[in-house]
Amino acid sequence: MQTLAQRDGGLLESIAQFCRISGMAESTFGRHAVNDGKFVARLRDGARVTPETLDRVSRYMALRGIATPQAPHELRQLIRVAGRPPGAAQAGTAEDAPSRNFRFFDNRQKYLLFVSTCGEKEMIARRVGMELANLRPRPPAVRVFDAGMGDGTVLTRVMREMHRRFPTMPFYFVGKEVSLEDVRLSLAKMADRFFEHP
Repeated sequence: MQTLAQRDGGLLESIAQFCRISGMAESTFGRHAVNDGKFVARLRDGARVTPETLDRVSRYMALRGIATPQAPHELRQLIRVAGRPPGAAQAGTAEDAPSRNFRFFDNRQKYLLFVSTCGEKEMIARRVGMELANLRPRPPAVRVFDAGMGDGTVLTRVMREMHRRFPTMPFYFVGKEVSLEDVRLSLAKMADRFFEHP
């Protein structure tokens, strides 16, 4: 049986070397090993895999004459947590529950995919724009609070409509968001709004 060099390698290195040796694309490997063509790409993006998935990958590689590591460094923490006896006390910290963190990340990605591919943001911005007709702003500014601004799509559309309705009135925006990545995306989208309405 052929063995891969695994000093401190890991699952990704094993898969990459297996694909080079066998002349197989990584997407084909994922499809054959675990029925997921994006398996290797997900690993590269930091996704976790269960011990069962590791077993399936190991079996697939072993059937083709390649040995895999017992516990690659990507999975050591997950395997350690999954291998606890049922009566063991849980500390409850984020480090002790990687599957919980992964579930949050996975659900957030599904939610972002949903809101990015439907017209919900456009409809909300349009509705807020209609409500602006009822405002009678008083100095010092038109105040807006967005309690979950996401990637700033709705807020930037509302800012555009506010500028159309109140071109000379100062605006005061307060936004709340848990994701620093979303805050970065929001600020990137707002550059032209700040230029338009200084």
